[in-house]
Amino acid sequence: MKATFGTTKKGTWAYIQKSVRIDGKSTTKTVRRLGLLEDIRRKYGCQDPRQWVRDLAARMTEEEKAGRERISVDFYPGQTVGKGDLPLRAGGDLMLLPLYNRLGLPRMCAEIKKASKAKFDLDGILRTLVTGRLLFPCSKQRTLRKAQGLVRPPKFGEADMYRALSLLSGHIDDIQAGVYACSARFMERRDRVIYYDCTNYYFEIEDNDRDTVDIETGELVAGLRKRGKSKENRPSPIVQMGMFMDMDGIPLAFVVFPGNESEQATLQPLEDVLRRKFGLTEFVVSTDAGLASEGNRRYNMDQGRDYICVQSIPSLPAADRRAAVDPRGWRLGYCADGEKARLLREKYSDGGLYNLDVLREGGQADSSLLRQTTFYKEILVDKTVKCLNPQWLEARRENPGATPVDARGRRIRQWQSSSRAERVIVTYSHDFALFLRHKRSERLAAARKIVARGQANPRRSQQSPLNYIETIHKTDDGQTAVKTEMVINDDILGQEEKLDGFYAYATSLDDEATLVLKARSFHHEIEHLFRTTKTHLEARPVYLSRQDRIRSHFLVCFLALLLLKLLQKQLTDSFPEAYKEHPLTVDQLIDTLQNLRFGQIQGLGYVPMFQRTSLTDQLQELAGVEVNKQIITKAAMNAFYRKVNKG
Repeated sequence: MKATFGTTKKGTWAYIQKSVRIDGKSTTKTVRRLGLLEDIRRKYGCQDPRQWVRDLAARMTEEEKAGRERISVDFYPGQTVGKGDLPLRAGGDLMLLPLYNRLGLPRMCAEIKKASKAKFDLDGILRTLVTGRLLFPCSKQRTLRKAQGLVRPPKFGEADMYRALSLLSGHIDDIQAGVYACSARFMERRDRVIYYDCTNYYFEIEDNDRDTVDIETGELVAGLRKRGKSKENRPSPIVQMGMFMDMDGIPLAFVVFPGNESEQATLQPLEDVLRRKFGLTEFVVSTDAGLASEGNRRYNMDQGRDYICVQSIPSLPAADRRAAVDPRGWRLGYCADGEKARLLREKYSDGGLYNLDVLREGGQADSSLLRQTTFYKEILVDKTVKCLNPQWLEARRENPGATPVDARGRRIRQWQSSSRAERVIVTYSHDFALFLRHKRSERLAAARKIVARGQANPRRSQQSPLNYIETIHKTDDGQTAVKTEMVINDDILGQEEKLDGFYAYATSLDDEATLVLKARSFHHEIEHLFRTTKTHLEARPVYLSRQDRIRSHFLVCFLALLLLKLLQKQLTDSFPEAYKEHPLTVDQLIDTLQNLRFGQIQGLGYVPMFQRTSLTDQLQELAGVEVNKQIITKAAMNAFYRKVNKG
């Protein structure tokens, strides 16, 4: 602060001014207007008003250093704001940057930049894209424009942003492994059981990507954006993503592959990445039925790992299917109410075993005992599968062009039968049975309307009402004229009803069945991760066209999702009492981060423009900053950003 004096016809005026920087330029801003020196002499009774003003400037300087200064702002109704001014600034990145830095991303970006000799700010670009994906999810171009509204706007251009995406695409596996290793240093990563699933994201294009030939290697490079089975039932080309998640619902690793490829083939390569890059070798893989091919199951067993996967009951051999749904020999696996469990044991248990027919026929009063209750049984299934002959593979490797033969010159069969016993845990839930009956009644009502209209449509999904309809072609007199009649197929209905409430899991684990079911029960959380990327992070539609940049787009989404889930876990672990009854949701956290805004007063500081809540206080405590003040000076805000960037 400094005392400034100006002389006019009326006399000498006194001001308190300070030097500030606005848009990178130094200027002087008036903090207080004290009036004429004669008025100051009369008002304060001082003999030397100039010295009094200088002393006041010195006191204000000391108060500013101590954080006790008074800041006054003058607004003029007749003064127009400048074009392009952004008085409202987003500051949610202040709460995200500590985690971003602790994950080692600045260091990794520095190493990549050094090796590539890139001139642009790789860390600044990645930081802006990752935090922007949480604060204002949109396309890359719009992200750059909206980032200018941050408290600390970035200083890179659009061309550098796209160059950075191309550069990052070659280091995706290393970045994933690096953030995993860094997170494990300050947080326990529970990866004894890991969960794998796939989803897809659509593009705003009409045609598939063409396959190309690499000029240097001569290899065929498959196009990435291909038409496949879209989760949103869209005809647009898609890209698929497979993701591993740990037992806390935190993303572990991901892979991107063309939209027309089978997702089954993606599991083994990503597991190999976990082994080579992450150093993870002993874990249990949990997948859905679509990813649980016999090849994937055997691969995990050969690697010394175990698996838990959904087992389709209708696909079991007839004898095993009958054993799976046999009403006898069930055990109580889970009951939400201890008193209800006691009544079930006293009334229906026979040496710890239950008969489902007796339970289900117990009347309305007893049927209430089955709500929020799960029963289970175990069966062993003999699996005989057709697989490649190892001898044929070995002979093929030694002499790729010749027909594989053994030492006697006899042709080696390419395929051979292999059998093994597999443990299958079958569950029964009365709530699940009621849900399936309700959904079937809806589809059956729709099927009856289709029959009444005589509507024919060959395209159907697994849950289509058309599955209940049988089309009968018949003639009245044996002539070539054909009459078509549509009826409800009661046999299909009966087969579905027999399986109401039953679900099965195949596993190679020897653990107690209840522990296996408990580990598997968390698998649905990976669907929540995918839903978060598509809703809150708006990962699709994707507007990029180059494969390398598309892969980097999903890297940005993965890192943003990782930041979000790690921050959610940190808050839950640090403040357990606050979220004991009402867990912290992703929606709450994202809304709070996006609403952390500040009104900027040029040259002076920032005024909080958000509602203070317990969550905003907790976020500040974790980040080690305090922005709940009536105004935060520019120097204080700069100090906060320096602090969180130390990581």
